[in-house]
Amino acid sequence: MTKFILHGGFTSADNEHNRTFYREMTTGVPDGGNVLLVYFAVTDGKLEEKFEQDKGRILAGAGDKSLNIQVATRENFIEEVKAADAVYMRGGSTETLLTTLKEYPDFKEVITGKIISGSSAGAYVLSTHYYSSSNHKVGVGLAILPARVICHYQSEHRDFQEREDPIRVMEGYPNELDLIVLKDHEWKAVIR
Repeated sequence: MTKFILHGGFTSADNEHNRTFYREMTTGVPDGGNVLLVYFAVTDGKLEEKFEQDKGRILAGAGDKSLNIQVATRENFIEEVKAADAVYMRGGSTETLLTTLKEYPDFKEVITGKIISGSSAGAYVLSTHYYSSSNHKVGVGLAILPARVICHYQSEHRDFQEREDPIRVMEGYPNELDLIVLKDHEWKAVIR
């Protein structure tokens, strides 16, 4: 079984929702386990800052566990995913992340049985369909998790102000798929 943890966005805020998200990410990872951080969606150039922030929060959520935390590389990505117990894809540009992950056709297969977390763009790429709050349109993910996903729902952030009701928009897409609606900082775990 694969454990998916989808986050609605803005993991950088220090609040209880985000603390429990990072804690959940390490639940089930053994002592001495490997956590792979995927920053392929990050376009603001702040990789080191994001790494230090994520590493600190993951370790804080892990309690007494000793974990090996590594940043994914494009050159060895599939091997790194295979060695990981948990994979976290941080948000940013959904299109950039989708384009990059499509270069690795084995990605879906190698994450099977792992803990796979995604925040915003990271959640979108895992889904079948997603509503992009920044572009105000529905996109097609990798369909690794058969679901429709909305992140940044009712966000107060100026970049994600809704022009129309994204839930209503998503009604036009396969209703047999779960609809996962996440506000900023909210998360949901799904086991498949």
